[in-house]
Amino acid sequence: MMKLKNVLYSLLFFCGVIQVLAQDTIKLKPYIENMKTVDVFIEGKRYNFLFDTGGSETIISPEIAKTIKKEIYGSTTGFRMSGEIIKAQKSDGISLSMGNTTIFHPTVGIWDLMSILPKDFPKVDGVISLKSFANTILTVELSKNILIIENKASAKKAIKRKSLLPTRFANGLEGGELNIFVGIPKQNKLYWFLFDSGNSGPMLLSNESAKIWKIKKEFQKDNFENNPESEFVIGNKNLKIKPFVRDIIYDGVLNFDAISQYIFTIDFKNKEVWIE
Repeated sequence: MMKLKNVLYSLLFFCGVIQVLAQDTIKLKPYIENMKTVDVFIEGKRYNFLFDTGGSETIISPEIAKTIKKEIYGSTTGFRMSGEIIKAQKSDGISLSMGNTTIFHPTVGIWDLMSILPKDFPKVDGVISLKSFANTILTVELSKNILIIENKASAKKAIKRKSLLPTRFANGLEGGELNIFVGIPKQNKLYWFLFDSGNSGPMLLSNESAKIWKIKKEFQKDNFENNPESEFVIGNKNLKIKPFVRDIIYDGVLNFDAISQYIFTIDFKNKEVWIE
């Protein structure tokens, strides 16, 4: 009997190790324009969440919080790139499952994303941000619509063929958010661009950055097709893109098209981003 228990214990331990160390590929689904969603399971029920690397906070709708009987409390303040203030609340202790991976979230934001989206957009139930992956090594390959949660062995392989990218990891006003900014060189300075897959429009430059890249103000939205291409050095590539000038709170904002030109591996623990 004791031998049988030992065998069962060993099998259970081995299965647990496989669960922890297994590489997991999560598929992204098309939404509107270039935006992507992902299937998220909460207490066995499937929901449709927007995947947004510029989202700063993982969010569930008030409807979900009430369904799973979670207390909604407190107040948190965020900013859209335009400087517009967004007020949300919080809830604690929620597990979200994607692919074969379940991630426990000590805290998530509570906010109705549909309140700022056009009424004819399909319903989304929340936002998966980079904060959800804060304890992982994550590969983002938007050209194939996949995210890969790496294990130790696969992470070494993923990083080996990539180059290190100058980045900053930002935690927001209250220290509870997570955004990544990519350093793009110009005239012997680094300009910091938000890593924002949720930006389905053009790559954005602030008014100040537009002067450095010599983009004239007349090249605005109504005349966007006539914009000249500008060169942006990201990693080892010189990327030629038509940027759009906006009054934003950052130097610039990367868009889906720019991010999809590369494969990124993000080591959140060591605060490093590797690019191919």
